[in-house]
Amino acid sequence: MTKKQSDNAAPEIDLIPILKALVSRLWLIILVGVIVGGAAFAGTKLLIKPSYRSTFTAYINNQTIQEGKDTLTYSDITASQQLTQTYRLMIQSRSVLMSAAKEIDTHLSYTQLAAKTSITVKDETEILNVSVEDQSPEFAYKYANAIAKIAPQYISDFVEGSSMKIIDYPVKAQTPYGPSYIKYALFGFVIGALVIIIKTIVEFFMDDRVRNEQEIEDRFDIPILGVIPDVSEDKKSPGYYEYKKKT
Repeated sequence: MTKKQSDNAAPEIDLIPILKALVSRLWLIILVGVIVGGAAFAGTKLLIKPSYRSTFTAYINNQTIQEGKDTLTYSDITASQQLTQTYRLMIQSRSVLMSAAKEIDTHLSYTQLAAKTSITVKDETEILNVSVEDQSPEFAYKYANAIAKIAPQYISDFVEGSSMKIIDYPVKAQTPYGPSYIKYALFGFVIGALVIIIKTIVEFFMDDRVRNEQEIEDRFDIPILGVIPDVSEDKKSPGYYEYKKKT
């Protein structure tokens, strides 16, 4: 580390030695990252069961079929966009979710069903995506279908002048939706590598040894008159020097 001090300036940190220290431990950074990432991957595989998701898409319209009206105005579209938020909340209501539960004869509580159900509204559209996620692909598929069957008629009875039409019905998932094993592995790799990087930087700043004559001049503002190389065999690394101030 090189620090330059003056009466009016704060110490400057030379990043080159820090980078060299990190490069010298690059193998360790990668090794620990791979080990922690592998452990995260294995732990996720063993401890977290895969989940499956079934989704249906619905279109919200603010008008019922009226005699003599076969076109949509801009105000109709705007009202439909606003209604999607109302429909989103009503689909997640206790009445709709529990009615759908009776359709497939499940005894799960409302809280459990609400946790498995998610609804997204596409920006500035009248489109809703309703998803059911569960560790059983069969349950996710059946329950999503039950909601698609119950919700349109149930909600339109309460929200007059509106309708909900199913665009795409749910399909049974063939592959897991989550968890993402690669994501967990990458996260573990980053954590493992970051630990070694931080440890290396901390050790670097805590090491107060002088490594070359330039550091002496920078730290103590004194000239170096001579350098005596240490050639003793008990030194672990070549190029190690001891510096003495000439008196």
